[in-house]
Amino acid sequence: MADPGEPDDGPSLEMPAFSLRRRKPASERAEPPTATPAVEAEPGPDRADEPVRRREPRRLPPVALTGLPAAAVTGVVVGVLAVLLAWLAGAGCSAVRGTSSCGGATGLPLLLAGLVLLAWAGSLLLRALGVADARSTSVLAVGIMAVLVMVFLLGSLDEWWALVAVPLAAAVGYGASWWVTSSVVGDNGEAPVPRDVR
Repeated sequence: MADPGEPDDGPSLEMPAFSLRRRKPASERAEPPTATPAVEAEPGPDRADEPVRRREPRRLPPVALTGLPAAAVTGVVVGVLAVLLAWLAGAGCSAVRGTSSCGGATGLPLLLAGLVLLAWAGSLLLRALGVADARSTSVLAVGIMAVLVMVFLLGSLDEWWALVAVPLAAAVGYGASWWVTSSVVGDNGEAPVPRDVR
């Protein structure tokens, strides 16, 4: 049986805190308050009339970009991210395998993960800019960008001007994707009613 005067060296029975904050060292933590008899405060007229205020969740400030300019800016950002991911994948494969190509067993999952990451990042940015149907617009745009890069730029991705061409292709892909999505869905978020043209 443990002596009550000695500190407990056993494991803590406290639930773990899954937060990103750093815990204070034990020397800096405040001592838990000792039990004191609670004194009930009498409800006064000023407290009874006061409504309970709740904090509003933090929102991003509104941005003046909407529509095609928002899609083009998102395309440039996603294109730069694509260049960065391709460079990281090439550097990683070069460090691990000694060549800048990862091959099919490792390269295909890296490519697919990169495309998913690009679509997710693009949808987040489009949603932050207030573009309707951000997810479908971003998925279609990343697909268009991938096709444009494979058809026109695949042989010359090692050139310096590919750093400009890939974000430009992404901006074209996001612009075309926004146009297709807004044409099919419309401005109010509902699909257009088909007309009978007999």
